[in-house]
Amino acid sequence: MQPSGAASMPSDKAKLNKSLVATCVACNKSVSTESAVALTGIEDGRHKQFVVCNVCANKGWRPPGFAGLYTARQE
Repeated sequence: MQPSGAASMPSDKAKLNKSLVATCVACNKSVSTESAVALTGIEDGRHKQFVVCNVCANKGWRPPGFAGLYTARQE
């Protein structure tokens, strides 16, 4: 059982499912969607979702215009 508030690690099944992937806008690596987060920023004056891997998000990468909160997740 995980502690309250702990993020679950991607399941082995999800890691193997090649259709559940996204490309991190910060490092340009393909990652499981369970290992990524969408952060809202601003591009061309409009709100946009930027998909970032947990590693880059935990290291502090934020999209332009980001004004939200981010809680670090397990990598």
